[in-house]
Amino acid sequence: MHFVFLGTSGAIPGAQRDTTSLAFVGRSEILLVDVGGSPVQKLRAAGIDPLRLSHVLITHIHPDHAYGLPALVQNLILLGRTAPLPLFCCVEHVEALTDLLDLFALRTRKGSFPVPVYGVEPREGIEVLRTESFVVSSSPNAHGNMPNLALRFEVPERRVAVVYSSDTEACEEVVRLAKGADTLIHEATFPQRDRGRFGHHSTAAEAGQVAAGAGVRRLILCHVEADYHGELPALAAEARAHFQGTVEIAEEFLPYTI
Repeated sequence: MHFVFLGTSGAIPGAQRDTTSLAFVGRSEILLVDVGGSPVQKLRAAGIDPLRLSHVLITHIHPDHAYGLPALVQNLILLGRTAPLPLFCCVEHVEALTDLLDLFALRTRKGSFPVPVYGVEPREGIEVLRTESFVVSSSPNAHGNMPNLALRFEVPERRVAVVYSSDTEACEEVVRLAKGADTLIHEATFPQRDRGRFGHHSTAAEAGQVAAGAGVRRLILCHVEADYHGELPALAAEARAHFQGTVEIAEEFLPYTI
């Protein structure tokens, strides 16, 4: 079992890094977390058969996290998918994502397959879904007026967990969600010197502080704005000043063993 980044940039992609999304690959299931542009191409680049996709989780509906959903569903229709593809999102976003699919008639066109959309209530530690390999739970985070979900992926029999902050300011909700986890994937949109350049996001230093507060073993920095892709080692060093565990910069299409 492993997870893989399909993108690692902030809202604006760079030449080598696309907007942030991930896939969690279990024994018999594949969970796609957030849907940037051309998701089928990204899955294939990661060595994942798009037709094996079992669930989609969209943390929030800022465009860089959701705009690829129609492309994903259309491509799967053209590839011949017939099985339902459950989609999980904030309860506030069920209508918007359903409307997005209906804008392109993707739920009614010939050859379409069911895409049931399930709303997740904004409560700390609520279970979102349970599959053969993973128990997924969530907590609301701090992303301004945009409802958003941080997600925890647990492998129960191995007592290991990976937490993804999604877009957020440093907040205690993510600290609590990550308690006892092995790995925290946390956004680091900018360095501390530019704190406040983008509203309701975290610096690399703040990501380190959250990791330290949660007591995780490893911190992986992602959602780095394109302007800072040339100073990734400095961002990692900034996080290390606050966190004594392992700090890494997320790399796209490389499997991270769980």
